[in-house]
Amino acid sequence: MSSLLEDKSLRDPEVLERPVAYYHALHEQPIHFDPRLGFYICSTYHLMREILRNTEVFSSVDSQVMDSLRPPPPELVAMRKASHAPVNTLVTNDPPSHTRFRTMVDEPFRPRSIDKLTAQMREIVDETIDGFIDRGRCEVVAELAIPIPTKVIADLLGIPRSLAPKIKAWSDAAVEPLGMMISDERMMECARLVKEFQDFMIAELEARRKAPRDDLLTHLVEARDTDGQALTVAEMLSLTQQFLVAGNETTTNAIAAGVQLLIENPAQLALLEADPALMEKPPARAASPAATAAALGRSRAPNRIRVFANEVLRLEAPAQGLFRVVKRDVELDGVRIPAGSRIMLRFAAANRDPAKYPDPDALDVTRHNAGTHLAFGAGIHHCIGANLAREEMVQTFAALIGRARAFAFEPGCNDFSHHPSMILRGLKRLHITFEKR
Repeated sequence: MSSLLEDKSLRDPEVLERPVAYYHALHEQPIHFDPRLGFYICSTYHLMREILRNTEVFSSVDSQVMDSLRPPPPELVAMRKASHAPVNTLVTNDPPSHTRFRTMVDEPFRPRSIDKLTAQMREIVDETIDGFIDRGRCEVVAELAIPIPTKVIADLLGIPRSLAPKIKAWSDAAVEPLGMMISDERMMECARLVKEFQDFMIAELEARRKAPRDDLLTHLVEARDTDGQALTVAEMLSLTQQFLVAGNETTTNAIAAGVQLLIENPAQLALLEADPALMEKPPARAASPAATAAALGRSRAPNRIRVFANEVLRLEAPAQGLFRVVKRDVELDGVRIPAGSRIMLRFAAANRDPAKYPDPDALDVTRHNAGTHLAFGAGIHHCIGANLAREEMVQTFAALIGRARAFAFEPGCNDFSHHPSMILRGLKRLHITFEKR
């Protein structure tokens, strides 16, 4: 075994901050059991695809419940009783139950549905950039990466954009405990925020029952399965919570990581800047939504920007990994894994697998297979918000590069540290300078 795997684990701060060497050590032992963490780790692309296809052996049901790996304090258990208990719907579910939920909620997240949002999305992006473009500097996380996705998901859900800070707080509270790196006090605060989120959403869902609107919450209220059954309140809360995370949490982290990568790779940035489509005049606001969306898709989202967005997701996967529960004894790559074990699919390691990606640690905006990354998972559990998140990234990067140049890190302002988590990867802050075009 690599000495790095013997000496370090995914819990070590230095590994979380600079994981690349650790991931390549994992590639030498594709199925690795870490006794300090109590679970197996899968790190190579082909093995991960095999696991993702085999839901009968590698189950998602209750797979992200962390209590067995980190027992909650009694006070937290008591607090949870005041909230609706989690329901296995999408991320933590298997067929046929998973199929039922996915079929009921998939339509608003399909590419044709996201296309209709492109013009509205671009307006949010431009208005956000308007807030700092004249200053020649900004803090990317707070001023760009958080506002855009939270406002987009607010519009999609049909709630006021003014609630964007609440959306961010609620989605943080939903995912931070999964990372197993926060204090008991923060765990308690997250539980309080989840209860607050549930109370708010219950009232909003009831309002949609009485007065339907053209929004995602109304879609949930009106959805029916093949037997004509509606979603329960607990199921709708579970789904809405996942939409918050899929729609903004990972997108925030990806946008910030993308800006850092642009500055660290000036030759690749030059390739993006050289695309004349970036400089075309945006369509008039008076154009029809469909025409505007189509024009934006042509003129403001050149192919290299889309490749870049996928490269950001490959290199800096916002969700670094998720768990599966092993349902029966199985052998993978010569390693016997007993039933009842947990195995983490380390998407971020698979995305740097040299057997899949030549020069895997390099950013390449011409990479032919960049879109095959596993940052959104794969198969039936491919992230429902993937199309939304990717389009937000494309529109944000296209607008930023089209409106500014000479990007640089603001001297003395950055330590490039990330929020502590074994699951998510997100910069705490990123101060940059630039010149307005």
